[in-house]
Amino acid sequence: MVNRIDPRKTFETTLLELGKSNENILAVSCDSAKGAGMSSFINEFPDRYIEVGISEQNGVGICSGLSQVDFIPIIAVITPFLTMRAYEQIRTDIGYINANVKLVGSGGGLAYSTLGFTHEAIEDIAVMRTIPNMTILCPGDGYEVDQALRLAIEHEGPVYIRMPRHGLLPIRAAENRNIEIGKSETIVEGDDVLILATGTMVREAVDAAKELEASGIKAKVESFMTVKPIDMEKLVDLCKSYEHIFTVEEHSKTAGFGSSVAEILISEKDMGQVHILGVEEGSTRVGPYREILEVYGLTGEGIAKSIKEKLK
Repeated sequence: MVNRIDPRKTFETTLLELGKSNENILAVSCDSAKGAGMSSFINEFPDRYIEVGISEQNGVGICSGLSQVDFIPIIAVITPFLTMRAYEQIRTDIGYINANVKLVGSGGGLAYSTLGFTHEAIEDIAVMRTIPNMTILCPGDGYEVDQALRLAIEHEGPVYIRMPRHGLLPIRAAENRNIEIGKSETIVEGDDVLILATGTMVREAVDAAKELEASGIKAKVESFMTVKPIDMEKLVDLCKSYEHIFTVEEHSKTAGFGSSVAEILISEKDMGQVHILGVEEGSTRVGPYREILEVYGLTGEGIAKSIKEKLK
């Protein structure tokens, strides 16, 4: 049996390792350090830690200033409080000036489903897509969490990492993977339908492909850890070969990953039909995480069911 990996522990381990090799990395918290996985870094480097309290706008502004004197600040906050409460500061003080700040949304999507829509983040990709110069990374397993943080530190410019919260199963063996910013990755081969997935939904898409195969439907699963800049060349090339294209995201169907795919394909010729699977706009369901995923059809079984219905 494969164990689920706590993404926050992976983040904590990688952040500490990177901190030991790069003294310019700083941690900024808005009363969020422990829950976000910054404790080990803070214990090791207390003089490289800034706590601003529940003051996300100030935290982002401080990060912007620090980046101007060659520090690499990482601010980690529960996702909606970072991406929406501090949106103006992210836009003006980070995006437009291309500041080298790393933003970590702790618990993206429905991760805080037991606390309701105040803590859920099904609009974060939508709002962060509009920020100039912003790179968006959505890791979906422990290996991708590790790689997303490493790639973010290497990248010169603002990066938003949409961190999962719950235990993650591996998407595939790490030794068979090569992750780069702006590049998608083929996870499962198949000729009948194309599933484009990001973040936590990649593993669910893999499970859906297994369900579909049992029904005689061979699905190709393509992982997009990078939502922005999206791998446009490969996306267009892939979609030419399929009559039905399904995008899957733990996010609102409006203005997220699926919308970015549709925006690109709408100007291309001879493309298949795009079906966006995600959370209905305005949804307010509260409950255990896996149960809420089931409600929205975002488990492997639910995704397979939606695809079968569309293919009828």
